[in-house]
Amino acid sequence: MNKDTDHILVSIITITYNSSMFVRDAIESVLQQKHKNIQYIIGDDCSTDETWKIVNEYNDDRIISYRNEKNIGEYKNRNKALSYVKGKYFMFIDGDDYLYPHAIGYFLENFEKFEECAFLVQKNYMSNIIFPLILYPQQTIKMYYFGKNNLLSSSFASNFFRTDLFISVGGLSTHYKSGDDDIRLRLAALHPVLFVQGWVSWPRETIGQASSKINEIDRIIEQNEIFKNLVFNKMISNNELIKSINLKLIRYAFRMMFIFFIKMQWKEISIVRKIIKQSGISYFILFFKKQQKTVDIFSNYTSMNPLTKQIGSEK
Repeated sequence: MNKDTDHILVSIITITYNSSMFVRDAIESVLQQKHKNIQYIIGDDCSTDETWKIVNEYNDDRIISYRNEKNIGEYKNRNKALSYVKGKYFMFIDGDDYLYPHAIGYFLENFEKFEECAFLVQKNYMSNIIFPLILYPQQTIKMYYFGKNNLLSSSFASNFFRTDLFISVGGLSTHYKSGDDDIRLRLAALHPVLFVQGWVSWPRETIGQASSKINEIDRIIEQNEIFKNLVFNKMISNNELIKSINLKLIRYAFRMMFIFFIKMQWKEISIVRKIIKQSGISYFILFFKKQQKTVDIFSNYTSMNPLTKQIGSEK
């Protein structure tokens, strides 16, 4: 590890709810980090199993732990844990996740070279990119909504955040089931994002986890609300881009309305019709206006000529 980063305090947050099956793995993976200057926050959301008992088995001065008197929900608990954060950077490793021993050192070595970035995202191998890679706001937003490769979406356990910039956009919304996407978009709309070769964390996929509970109508509602908030707060200001994103989201909702009709889901149809009406887009435009083409900002790069440095413009 780079000796220049040895002194940097990093906060790691583990939120738990009935995580007794895996929480030992998560806790021990954090405590075995080669980078020792960490603050470890564990917030239990009133588990009904042995989770809290297991948390209390660990006696380490770096641990701050609490247990909610009643269950307050995932994002409220994340925000509560965030109120304890003192590190320059932080990340979430939930009660069923795992962090490899060199992970924090790896994140720091990358991030300290590109301090203007708001957060880091681990990505899998791509044949035409040699990471690390920086993308700037307009590039990232275009890629998210129209990209052939959407690099932004990922597990929360794949992200490493700059604390001050995270706080500056208001922290996590408790309104959405897809709050991970919301915060990543809010940060990416204002600041560069750093992408690095992964993976040094391991997000465990479990039955019934929050991401699996988002149904199609929730997805439509939240995609549109998140986008409207980005525009309202002037995080996206390019009028042509705004129009193109709005049209894509409403066109998707319109297509889904036919599926709801086939399934005779009348409540969902009513919700989608309201969303379309509020968008101000006519049915004529939905049928006949050309859609923004898929964007591939890496199309000029191949395995023989890969991208090996940051993209340095907003174009």
